[in-house]
Amino acid sequence: MGRRPKKLTRAYFEKKKNPKYDDKDAVTECCGEPKTQDAMMKGNKRDWKLIENHIEEHLRRYSSTLSVEPIFCKECGRFQQYLCEQDVDQTLGYRKKNDRN
Repeated sequence: MGRRPKKLTRAYFEKKKNPKYDDKDAVTECCGEPKTQDAMMKGNKRDWKLIENHIEEHLRRYSSTLSVEPIFCKECGRFQQYLCEQDVDQTLGYRKKNDRN
């Protein structure tokens, strides 16, 4: 059998384009996100509108969700994740019963 080719990664193609490419410069030190990624940022009004729309849709669709908090990197301000607070009674299937029943 012939020689097995090595795995082709993003770093391989970046190094092919730019021989001086250093893998350590590819990600942010604070949150480990790729620097080339077009991420949502905390101070960007257009990004904030996207975040608000997503949270509004999530709250409308899932009645057991009480609140949603967007989490950003404290150093660079990149969006990282949504943190949802769930109503445990609804999540476990225990819904409030009507007084007439």
